[in-house]
Amino acid sequence: MCAAATWGYDKGNGPSVWYKNFPKAGGNRQSPVNIDSKTCKSHTFSHPLKANYSSEANMEVTNNGFTFVATIKGENTISGGPLETTPYKLHSFHFHWGSDDSHGSEHTIDNKSYPAELHLVHWNYQKYPDFAEAAAAEDGLSVLGILLKVGEANPVLQALCDAMDKVQACDSKHTLDQAFDLASLVPEDSIKFFTYPGSLTTPPCHESVTWLVSKEMLSCSKEQLSHFRALIGKNTAPLVNNYRPVLALCNRSVCSCD
Repeated sequence: MCAAATWGYDKGNGPSVWYKNFPKAGGNRQSPVNIDSKTCKSHTFSHPLKANYSSEANMEVTNNGFTFVATIKGENTISGGPLETTPYKLHSFHFHWGSDDSHGSEHTIDNKSYPAELHLVHWNYQKYPDFAEAAAAEDGLSVLGILLKVGEANPVLQALCDAMDKVQACDSKHTLDQAFDLASLVPEDSIKFFTYPGSLTTPPCHESVTWLVSKEMLSCSKEQLSHFRALIGKNTAPLVNNYRPVLALCNRSVCSCD
């Protein structure tokens, strides 16, 4: 059984009370948000947003009781867009999902939820000595969010779904036998995206994230989504609905970038 945690997604320890133990969760630059495509400001950056990903050998995945997370050791970066020429290094990726197909994504588009959302977490490795320090700095992190929609089975996601079957128990780990093609998770050319200044969506909710939400979604089948929902979380409960509801934009705006 996973060790007890000071936060979670249940009524007693869920997002509505995170601020009690993690004060930053009550800030004005919190994530996720609803993206209103009709009111987004159109913006063109000097450099297109591009993920420079390759294959990751011996990728380790973990069910940590909160999500399914993959740790990345290779030299994979993202740059361009609001990051300009500064490369941010891929640290890990994880997912958020719901108990059914009507909800699960953290960001919503025009108030519509999707069944899951992938977060590729990058850090400003040329400025900060380690990920932890970057995570607490205003310009320390950049997260590429990609929504998952129900459709055809996705061969890239299938390798992850197969790995999920190996880590159904909380706190279990598995190393993939085959190299995982990280580049297949993102659009081949420059990424069309929404961007805004925000935070981590889990405690301690540091307001250190330049958010990049891809306009292009990943297709996945209902059967593939069932692998997510078969994972076991804290206290032997099903690991579902591990998403934070959308929060107010406050004095921020979302830019739309093609």
